[in-house]
Amino acid sequence: MTTNGPAISRAILPLAVAATLLAIGLAGKLGSAWGYGLFVAAMTLLALGAGVFAIYAFSRSGDTGTLQRIWSAALKWGAWAYVWAVAALAGYFIHEALAGRIELAWVLFGPAALAAIVAVDWGLYQILVKKNMPTWGRFGHLVTRDAMDPGAMRQTFVDDVVLHRSLFAVSRFRWLRHTLIFWGFVLMFAVELLAVLVREAWPAFGGRDVWDAPGHPLRLVFDFAYDFTGTMIVAGCILALIWRILVNGKPEQKFADTPSTLFLLFVAASGFVLEGLRLAALPPDPAHWASFLGYAISGLMPAEGVSATLTQALWYIHVFGSCAFIAYVPAKRLVHSCATPVGRLMNSQKGLMARKRMASLGGLMAGSGKE
Repeated sequence: MTTNGPAISRAILPLAVAATLLAIGLAGKLGSAWGYGLFVAAMTLLALGAGVFAIYAFSRSGDTGTLQRIWSAALKWGAWAYVWAVAALAGYFIHEALAGRIELAWVLFGPAALAAIVAVDWGLYQILVKKNMPTWGRFGHLVTRDAMDPGAMRQTFVDDVVLHRSLFAVSRFRWLRHTLIFWGFVLMFAVELLAVLVREAWPAFGGRDVWDAPGHPLRLVFDFAYDFTGTMIVAGCILALIWRILVNGKPEQKFADTPSTLFLLFVAASGFVLEGLRLAALPPDPAHWASFLGYAISGLMPAEGVSATLTQALWYIHVFGSCAFIAYVPAKRLVHSCATPVGRLMNSQKGLMARKRMASLGGLMAGSGKE
């Protein structure tokens, strides 16, 4: 009760702000620009927090106390700004849906996406933070910036987070399928964040809507980026399934996660089918080749097209399947994509590990002396 009390008290005012924004939006008194403005503020603050934390962890530059205050405040208020953005947009979109100006599907998407983000954050917190709290309680005081080795941290970040060299040394096949899935997913997420700014936020701020402009170069760039990253994911999933067959009955089988692979492949493939249906309904245009895989699939669609009901059903399956997959990440081996790099970054700090061992030995010796 005492531990959670202050945290709950600190959250009351930000939650009240979120509730107020939701209510004003439901009343039709809040334009979408407010929500997207808060979304831009959230992304800016989160990027600032991540950047300052990188300076803190990967270099000796800057005052330690100042950097800690900046990145902790930026991450905290960036998270709250995101909550406020969701609340403002939820109120706005629900009001618009009730007025018959937008489809209900877009109202349902927001809560589903938010639930997925909360679920994955909670799962990662349970695995990466709560599980390690006892260790942090015993040895956290030893983790100081002066004791860190930023050079080793940078090298490990490049080797094991960006390039996955340790996995490459074990198996090039496993490295290839892991890299395709990991970076395909990360890059697609980044593309979607940028797309929200171009597709939704910019028009809400009064800018020109280029998303629906046929053949607009910026839209074509996004089409290509979506197909490229999606193709990376599909190729990685197919390689993972081939690898699972090759190691069947062998010790390496324990590194396979077939249910997650099939789940992700289904979500990615359903997205390409949707893209194919969209392009098949449009007049022929060479610019469609920007969506190269979706355009290839469009040639397989029935000449008479498919019903709007079936297309809408597939949209629900793909979108809510994507949200469900994000929430599912902490449940299976996919969580190791986050946990393993964190472990390797910590293990790169030889000085900190040595201080931890000395503290453990000191505790054991003190305990043995008491006996």
